Amino acid sequence: MIVHCAKQCAYCRSSIVPGQRWVREKIYDPALNGRDASYHRYHADLFVGQEASCWEKHQMEQDLARSTPALPRTRQIVAAMEGSQWQVT
Repeated sequence: MIVHCAKQCAYCRSSIVPGQRWVREKIYDPALNGRDASYHRYHADLFVGQEASCWEKHQMEQDLARSTPALPRTRQIVAAMEGSQWQVT
């Protein structure tokens, strides 16, 4: 038995309708403490005028996030408006 339920693309937030190809990404969350895992779904096919599918765009964003080093926070800049002068500490 095939059950169709409404699914939404985690990238573009539009519906994934029956007949469209899609990818399911399993999300591991340690806070769930053994409960059922959650999933994100993405369109696997291109829309008209797109160069990459929602899944491919998501993968590119993930690859970029992994390859970009986080900038160290050496100091925090706080700006406050006092009269017409900015003070930075």
